[in-house]
Amino acid sequence: MKNRAFTLIELLVVVLIIGILASIALPQYQKAVMKTRYASLKTLTRSIAEAEEVFYMANNTYSVDFEELDVQMPGGKLNSSTASYYHYDWGDCKLTHGGDISMVQCYNELINMSFQIRFKYSNGYPGRYACIARGSTSSNTLQAQICKAETGLTNPSATSQSDKYTTWRYLN
Repeated sequence: MKNRAFTLIELLVVVLIIGILASIALPQYQKAVMKTRYASLKTLTRSIAEAEEVFYMANNTYSVDFEELDVQMPGGKLNSSTASYYHYDWGDCKLTHGGDISMVQCYNELINMSFQIRFKYSNGYPGRYACIARGSTSSNTLQAQICKAETGLTNPSATSQSDKYTTWRYLN
């Protein structure tokens, strides 16, 4: 009677193949999740920016109060100390109006990325978008790769460094 069991070598080969497949699939899965979260971040930021443009057309100024805007903010809550911040469990959105900058920016701390829109009638980079990848000076991070694919640019146009992170800005 012949033994029908697997040998140790056969089991090791199967485990090795599964490990190789997992090492290929996991980064792609993480990148797909990050791209999806970034896409929803962009959608929310654009909705807020459109509401700001409507507010500007009616009032000849941009708002720094989410309650003045005609925009549906899904989930989250308005910051109790300032109406220019809307907080979510994944990050926040903020309105900035002052000096030469009028913009909306949403930041997702789960993926360490932001999307920023500077308004048409703002002095500082009017009508510009920025994909911001935080957390590394390397251009090989998943965040930087997404920003490169988003904008078609290979190098960031500006960086700002602090003790906690480096911000890569891709303006288009």
